[in-house]
Amino acid sequence: MDETRNDMSEIQEEPVLTTEQDALRWLRQVEGTVYHNRNDADGENAWVAVVHTPPANGRTGKIILAFGESIQEAATAAEEEWTSVWSSMSATH
Repeated sequence: MDETRNDMSEIQEEPVLTTEQDALRWLRQVEGTVYHNRNDADGENAWVAVVHTPPANGRTGKIILAFGESIQEAATAAEEEWTSVWSSMSATH
C-alpha cells in the first residue's frame, strides 16, 4: 500500500460484516460506536450504529445513524451509507 495515502483508502473497500467481531472492527476503523437499546431488546431497532464521515471540500462530515436487530445488521447498514456518502464526497476531489 502506498504510505502517502491516508487510512481511508483501506476503508473504502467493502468489508464483509458477517460476524459481530467484523462489525466491531469496522466500527473501530471509522471511529464509530454501537449502542444497544434495552427498551427494544428484541425489536428491529435494538442496535444503533453511529458513524461520522470525514469532512471533505471544506464541508463538515455527516453523522450516520443505522438501526438493526443485531450489531452486524446495524453496522452493515451504517457501512453501506458511509460508503455511499464517502464515494459521493470523493468524486468531487
